[in-house]
Amino acid sequence: AIGDRAVQLLLPMLFWYALLEAAKLAVFSSSASEPGSVLRCLNDSAGTYWFIWAAFVSFLLVKILLIFNRWSPWILFVSVLLVALTPVTFSILPLIKYTFPFFCLGFSFAQSREWWTGIARSHKPLLIMFLSIAALVCFLAWRKDTYIYNNLALVHDMQSAQNVLLMLVGSAAASAIVIVLILQCWKVGRSKRVISFITVELGQSTLLLYLI
Repeated sequence: AIGDRAVQLLLPMLFWYALLEAAKLAVFSSSASEPGSVLRCLNDSAGTYWFIWAAFVSFLLVKILLIFNRWSPWILFVSVLLVALTPVTFSILPLIKYTFPFFCLGFSFAQSREWWTGIARSHKPLLIMFLSIAALVCFLAWRKDTYIYNNLALVHDMQSAQNVLLMLVGSAAASAIVIVLILQCWKVGRSKRVISFITVELGQSTLLLYLI
């Protein structure tokens, strides 16, 4: 599974990045001889496509957890806490820490899809109202230190803990609202051929289209 995911995510990314770097070297041939050019390339490949690396590392961590224990929401919850409290600020590691809870949340939804679907159907208006209020409150409380690029998901005192918690809760609430809106748009427009073609046929190649 890890090999398949690496081919799906990393191979297109590395190929596209190598193609861009080759084009840069052809235009700016002197940049290859500059000191630290290799390190710069590594930093660029990590920083430009951090979300792909974050998705792959999150997938890798979850797969490792499932080797030692079968599907358990408590295992994921503990892993999210451990990753969130890890004091690392190097390169894109804070961005991976930020992405990992959302990956685990999506994974838990997929494993308990029927249970979550039943709750969503029976309490949908209440959930939407709660999420909307939560997103609005988080938006009003949002400030510069709430961004992952500034707080680096680093918890060292009460204020930093509040910033990280606000960032995660606000992002989750806003993402849930956007997902609800997208699903509603899909229900309205799925009967149209153009919308169906874009979402179903081209949607499966989203990563490839984005890289191209």
